[in-house]
Amino acid sequence: MGSHKRLAFLAWSTTLSLLSALCLQLLLHGSANAQNNNWPNRPLRFIVPFVAGSSPDVTARMIAPKLSEALGQPVLVENRGGAAGIIGAELVSKAAADGYTLLYPVNSVICANQHLYSKLPYDALKSFVPVTMTVNFGYVLLARSNFAASDLKALLAMARAEPGKLNFGSAGLGAGNHVVMEMLLDMTGTKMVHIPHRDSATSVATGESDISMVPATTAVPLIRGGRTKGLGVTLARRLPTLPDVPSISEVVPGYAADAWHGLLAPAGTPMPIVERLAAETAKVLRLPEVRNKLMDLGLEPIGDTPAQFAATVRADYDKWGKAIRAANIKLD
Repeated sequence: MGSHKRLAFLAWSTTLSLLSALCLQLLLHGSANAQNNNWPNRPLRFIVPFVAGSSPDVTARMIAPKLSEALGQPVLVENRGGAAGIIGAELVSKAAADGYTLLYPVNSVICANQHLYSKLPYDALKSFVPVTMTVNFGYVLLARSNFAASDLKALLAMARAEPGKLNFGSAGLGAGNHVVMEMLLDMTGTKMVHIPHRDSATSVATGESDISMVPATTAVPLIRGGRTKGLGVTLARRLPTLPDVPSISEVVPGYAADAWHGLLAPAGTPMPIVERLAAETAKVLRLPEVRNKLMDLGLEPIGDTPAQFAATVRADYDKWGKAIRAANIKLD
């Protein structure tokens, strides 16, 4: 074969290879678009990594029926509780990235567990793609009704005067209300004794604990019933349901320890599906009948974008990690 013919043959072969690759890419792209455009065409699953009746279970079951109406497919809520949410999170991390299996956790599953356990079957930041925060809520720093300090400033003064004399209750080592209390101690340079209780709210009401961080949904009725008093809330602003209880940040600038529920999908889930899930969930959270029920429970409906939620996840992951390391908390 002459040199000109060889060059022509090589050029033709190269062009054919490029055209074949382009055709394959277009076919794959078209297939992916068709799959995304056809989503959903079967039931979705919300995996709640806690037992039935828990706070995330309750809110997931409020959202799911309305989201089902919007998507035209059933949205099933499945409880896969155990191991601080790890069992449910692992299931979703290994599920197909097709938008049909979603994780509905509280923030500790994503933001705390990676720092508390030396080995996890999932990576909090790499195994999931954030879809949307559904609700936000805070803890209330409760004290027993006859506690000497009537506000946070007085409490901190007592703690500084006699380090280690006061105690605080929590739901257990590494639990959300343990970590947010450790954040406060770290930021204020104070020391108190941690006492785990099965029911940290009751431990304050009965006087077994001096103080405890308690979810707002539980704290509000205890304060209104006169069994406890509120010294501060962990949100950056006061709660509408407790307007007389200041935000802790009013006394400790920069302190904020929100707790949230949200939707996360397996890593690799196509962004068009993630964005549609976020948009439809946000619409559900704006429905008056859903919004009012959530707010009655002391929960703030959110419905943010995937990018906004991803930024919150990253910030909380770093913040919780810092508090856990400062308190030297390890669960294995």
